[in-house]
Amino acid sequence: MNLEQIFVALADGSRRAILQRLSYGPATTGQLAELLPVSRPAVSQHLKVLQDAGLIETEQRGRHRWHRVVAAPLTAVAAWATDLTTRSV
Repeated sequence: MNLEQIFVALADGSRRAILQRLSYGPATTGQLAELLPVSRPAVSQHLKVLQDAGLIETEQRGRHRWHRVVAAPLTAVAAWATDLTTRSV
């Protein structure tokens, strides 16, 4: 798991908004595009960055692509942050 790639993906506010929405359950690309003030191709690019970082998984069902959060990379970030905070006390 590449923490640097995860942090790069999390650095963008649109990608964080996508993850926030997906924390409530899977959504299609179209549903996610409705949430953001960017073009659908831009949303697709954000989804690719999130997928490349391992933060989401995508499944094709019929005509729609469904996306969902993958917990493991976020757990790794939380463990890293916890480790930092426990050392600095």
